[in-house]
Amino acid sequence: MYKRFIWRNLLLYTKDRLGIFFSFLGMFISLFIYIFFLRSNLIGEFKDIANISKFIDTWMVAGLISIVAVTSPLNAFVQKLEDMATNRLDDFIVNDNLQANKIDKLYTLTSIIEGTLSTMVFSIVCFTYLLIKYQFNVFDIRIIEVLLFNSFLVIVSSLIFSFITDFLKTTSSFSSLSAIVGTLAGFFSGTYIIYGELPKFMQNFLNIWPGYQIAAITREKLISGINVKIPLGTLVSLGVSFEYSKSMLITGTTCLVFIILILIKDRLKSFGAFNKG
Repeated sequence: MYKRFIWRNLLLYTKDRLGIFFSFLGMFISLFIYIFFLRSNLIGEFKDIANISKFIDTWMVAGLISIVAVTSPLNAFVQKLEDMATNRLDDFIVNDNLQANKIDKLYTLTSIIEGTLSTMVFSIVCFTYLLIKYQFNVFDIRIIEVLLFNSFLVIVSSLIFSFITDFLKTTSSFSSLSAIVGTLAGFFSGTYIIYGELPKFMQNFLNIWPGYQIAAITREKLISGINVKIPLGTLVSLGVSFEYSKSMLITGTTCLVFIILILIKDRLKSFGAFNKG
């Protein structure tokens, strides 16, 4: 029963060819904007350093992968709002004997699956770009580590969006949320504006934000294979972290916080404190 519901969501996702196209188009637009507009400026700041082009490209790729890990899980929840609008949720509860809070968890699981697959596809494209341009091969243990780190970020993002989208009632409000998330994800990963150039209060926020923490250790993991001499302080300013334990602790804590919030929300809903809309 539960597997059938998840499979149904995944089938609806794969049948929406136009939706998939625009979903991946958004990912690749970020990559193209970097390659054709931002890349030369970043490289120019470190032009006297050997292998700087390879370093900057790899640094940016790491950030873009983490952006996709944050944004792609959101796509699954538009189906939830469409099901609410067409009263399909009531049909699932009555005809398939699915509990409302269980349905929410199934949407979240669907989100994790879709987000993980999207992140994997985008990572392969980015790593292929590095391989073709620099003969820099990260199709080894590093790709497994990068995907593992970012899969944790996918899970965190899915939990956060599961909590937030429960307060949305229309697809138009979802579109607004999607636009906001797409914009903020780049800044909150320290990719669109580097960590060292952000105001202090933003740096303090990023220090406890999983999206930035995972991006930072992804950068370190990928650039470790590049022979480039950059001072440690500059690496920190660029959002490169060597503190794996801290990053995973922050990510795990955020997971736990939102699991608790979701459980509280479900309990309140069971007592009728939330409108079903």
